[in-house]
Amino acid sequence: MTTTSTAPRAALVASRVASCARASTSSSRRPPRLSRRRATPRPRAAGDDDRAEPLRRYADVARASPAAFGATSAVALLANRALSGVAPVADASSAQSRADVICLAMSACLVLTGLTWIALKTKPPNVVELVGTRLETPYYAATATKALRDELAWAWDAARESTNCDVMAVFTKDGRRVMQAGIAANALRDPEALTRDVELGPICAAAARDAAPNYLANLILFPGRVEFERFFPVNTQAVCVRPIGDGAVLVIGSRTQRGLTPSDQRWFDVVAQKLDRALERGL
Repeated sequence: MTTTSTAPRAALVASRVASCARASTSSSRRPPRLSRRRATPRPRAAGDDDRAEPLRRYADVARASPAAFGATSAVALLANRALSGVAPVADASSAQSRADVICLAMSACLVLTGLTWIALKTKPPNVVELVGTRLETPYYAATATKALRDELAWAWDAARESTNCDVMAVFTKDGRRVMQAGIAANALRDPEALTRDVELGPICAAAARDAAPNYLANLILFPGRVEFERFFPVNTQAVCVRPIGDGAVLVIGSRTQRGLTPSDQRWFDVVAQKLDRALERGL
């Protein structure tokens, strides 16, 4: 009895070992799975938003649709009452009269909602052409090393391609210009003017001295805009100021009102941290 019961167990163990061997062989023959790297997002063209969100293309129609539905319902309701032979005077004892009053009230609500949506249409941000001196190539301080210049060039190219950044400048807390790119003020038409130090205003000085960031979404409304006119065009619409460590400041300007989103500002914080390390080694 012992010999006969041991044989089936041995066969079962052998079959399990063989199946494990086949599984390991097949898994070893599989090609290694390639890791998927997250692609760097490219800036979207202006038409991509329209294709992604069709409601933006028909925003005016969507705002006016409640008023159109309400007016159509009111006309249909009045036509039904006139053609049904019911007395034109509302009678509280009539079920149809009570239903007509409720439907007219709902139609009036739809009409008022549509008129409110039309009146509250958002105003698109103002976009202007910056008036100033265009810098064909970014300006770098003479003492900046090649590694620092490469970091500054990367920051300028990345900001220009992925955000609404149109002008950029980097200053130390004592007013020394480390870098400037884009369109500069008309006073900087002379290349020698770029080499002179800049007297930082209260906003930039606070960012460089106290690490106090700031964002002026509509620059024309702030009296402090005069301090940016020393190096940026006079009609710059928005300015974002970010501290670089405890001794420099990054200033980004845009020709679009409210053109720099909160995500852009957080990204500028990361860029400032990266430039802080580059400035410590290359200036």
